[in-house]
Amino acid sequence: MKKQGIVGILGLLACFSVEAQSPEVAISAGSFEVFESDNSLELGVEYRFASQDSFFNLIPAVGVSANSDGGYWVHAGARYDINMGEKWVLTPQLAGVAYEDGDGQDLGSGFLFRSGIELGYRINPSSRIALTLYHMSNADLAKNNPGSESLMFSYSFSPFYR
Repeated sequence: MKKQGIVGILGLLACFSVEAQSPEVAISAGSFEVFESDNSLELGVEYRFASQDSFFNLIPAVGVSANSDGGYWVHAGARYDINMGEKWVLTPQLAGVAYEDGDGQDLGSGFLFRSGIELGYRINPSSRIALTLYHMSNADLAKNNPGSESLMFSYSFSPFYR
């Protein structure tokens, strides 16, 4: 049943409009543990490779983030841009995460999953601003699995725009 669901989602994603994309750099700032009273500042940077035409136009991405509680993490995963008109872009994303909590939230494991959704606005063909909500957790691979949510504002640009 799981395989059918994954194949169905990939098939659905293949139906949406996409356009060729140059690699991008994204700089982000926002709130870690956004729905908690003891939230903290989060900063991040991400490198987004060009979309992979041979694999459903997925966009590989790697990044590093840190929060003001001393936590830091790196992630590697994939994004998928869904164009909603000329300027708006909806981007689901999924990544694996290596996490160190510092003095902040213990998420139960050093290995986590990150899933999120981003709503972006194209300023021009080589840059956009976006608001992203994402969730990180260990998917019950550890006994403790509180999870966390982040709300981020980002600016991305393509220094290699073609």
